[in-house]
Amino acid sequence: MAEQSTVQSLDRAFDLLETLCRSRNGMSIGGLSAETGLHKSTVHRLLASMCARGYVQRDAETSVYRAGMRLCEMSSYIVDNLDIVERARASLERLEQCTDETVHLVMRDDKDIVYIHKVDNGSSAIRMFSRIGMRLPLYCTGVGKAILATWDTAEVRDVWQHSDVHAWTEHTIVDEDAFFREIDKVRQLGYALDNEENELGVRCIAAAIRGRASYAISLSAPVSRMTDQRVAELRAPLMAARDEIARALGGGRF
Repeated sequence: MAEQSTVQSLDRAFDLLETLCRSRNGMSIGGLSAETGLHKSTVHRLLASMCARGYVQRDAETSVYRAGMRLCEMSSYIVDNLDIVERARASLERLEQCTDETVHLVMRDDKDIVYIHKVDNGSSAIRMFSRIGMRLPLYCTGVGKAILATWDTAEVRDVWQHSDVHAWTEHTIVDEDAFFREIDKVRQLGYALDNEENELGVRCIAAAIRGRASYAISLSAPVSRMTDQRVAELRAPLMAARDEIARALGGGRF
């Protein structure tokens, strides 16, 4: 019974923490209670423990709770410990220097991709909303489509059917037949495009890293600059960086 109780407490604490992470402006105990279905006293007790460890912060004036910076600190440790980031870092920095475009490295996590490294183009007139730790669906990102194109069609279909497919922008592909035509095109070209599908004003070219991929890299730029001609120019350095990273990974299981 004691073990079951401990697991239940952990589940409840994670429910609260995940709810707070998704909340833009924080939440009160009452709001968290209504959102999670937990009694207010349980919410208060669990929040007190998480506040003590820095995972949650409480505004003394408003009694609003927010996810704490301790989470950012821990996520940075996770990223630093990802071997692929260290092995890919130099290649990604060279890619940014030779293209003068923003570079991303992502990893697959279930039906999503997670940004694990980013090299900003300091001269760009706009800033990408992407950030390390950000999570987006596989189906509506260039990096996600590049990864999916290396999988069997049955696996891709399973991801599509279990994703919350909706239009992030007016350009998002939400029709299943159109999506699979896009995946076939990626397989033929060897790279994927994101034509403002999750962020208006931004276009990306992406390539998956090795075999049945779980990682991918991309170059992103304002759509006004990322013309078809520019995409063609970026393909070679992107693929070269992809191959360089694959060689750096050697026999690792990625």
